[in-house]
Amino acid sequence: MKEPFVISNVFVFEGRSTSSPFRGNVGIRNGVFEFVDRGSDIPSNTKVIDGKGMFLVPGLFDCHVHLASPPDPKTHETYWKLSTPPAGKTLAVLRSAQDCLKAGFTTVRNCGAVSYGTPEDIFVRDHIRSGVFPGPRILACGGAITMTGGHGDRAFPAFVPKDPDMGFGDIPCDGTDECVREVRRKVRLGADFIKIFSTGGVSTPGDGSDSVDFTIEETRAVVEEASRHHKRVATHAQGIEGIRNAVIAGVSTVEHGSWLDRETADRMAEKGISLVTTIGIFDAILERASEYPNPESIDKARKVVSIQARMMSIAREAGLNIALGTDASMSIRNGDNAREMLALSGLGIPNEEIIAMATVNAAAALGMDQFTGLIEKGRSADCLLVAGDPLEDIRVIEGKNNIRAVIREGMIQCLRSSAGEVVLSTGFGTAFTESLLS
Repeated sequence: MKEPFVISNVFVFEGRSTSSPFRGNVGIRNGVFEFVDRGSDIPSNTKVIDGKGMFLVPGLFDCHVHLASPPDPKTHETYWKLSTPPAGKTLAVLRSAQDCLKAGFTTVRNCGAVSYGTPEDIFVRDHIRSGVFPGPRILACGGAITMTGGHGDRAFPAFVPKDPDMGFGDIPCDGTDECVREVRRKVRLGADFIKIFSTGGVSTPGDGSDSVDFTIEETRAVVEEASRHHKRVATHAQGIEGIRNAVIAGVSTVEHGSWLDRETADRMAEKGISLVTTIGIFDAILERASEYPNPESIDKARKVVSIQARMMSIAREAGLNIALGTDASMSIRNGDNAREMLALSGLGIPNEEIIAMATVNAAAALGMDQFTGLIEKGRSADCLLVAGDPLEDIRVIEGKNNIRAVIREGMIQCLRSSAGEVVLSTGFGTAFTESLLS
């Protein structure tokens, strides 16, 4: 049962980049914000949590994660996927999702890396949704769609026989008929959206970020079939030709967008296509250096790092809706998602704009902007109580110990004491919350 309560005496940042924080009270009832005001009288017989001067910000989104990642960061990811049964991967997805929740991310979109025949992200999503486990809202794709030799077909050596039920690589789709069939299969599994690849990438061997995956016709077939089932399409796209093809075909979001040019950015803006940033991941790959399992990725990452500032400048000047993503997996861990905020700050982007990318902009990119993304009456009560002012210093959010409470759909699911002790629940009562926050 969702207990109604009020968070009082708190600095509220509603989420828009043009908003200014104000001290006020926020009422939560039946999973939504009942009222957001500047300090009027609190209704009688209402349970109150004293915000003690903390900041209340919308729950954060990470629009690009890979939850099926090894719990041990020293593990070789490919070997782990080959040697871990689907049940083990499902537990890893749950742990990754809960790590994101503890970091303040109340919504995450899983962009692949699941066993092809056993969609662990969908299983975990459903158990969190039904209240079996605490966790973030998960948008699941049940695995990405790749072409033969494409970015999603290079995670395992070509001579390794494909065993989709055990997660030994995706089965490629070639031609429009195969692409349509796979979209339909994903829909049957329960996918929230469809993920494809329009270019090669940094992490895989033998391809380049500027190589082109899928034809315009194949991509359009995916988009048209997905739209028949009211599903959006996200595409990995780094090189400009692949980005252009995806934009012509009508995808919903372009992930990474490294070699974006102004003409294509303008076309994205006209068509309402969002850009999902993943600035920090490429620096993180370089930091791993010799530890990274694919040595050629280091040179590819250097090239991408050199153009990130230009890409973000083009996107902002074109007025694109820019949403935050991390590509969290091994180089950036799930739970360290706020690292992308620091990377964006390093490019000189104002903190208000960065928080908007992780809240209201992200909600718009995922088609959820009528439902969540802002602290506003009638919206889903997804929010964070933060000890410190993230508008003054974005590192306040990156320092996870500052995130004292995480609320999703009106339920307090994560609490952190001033000593850094973390507890999770499918819904804490207000008395326990007050005792831990005091």
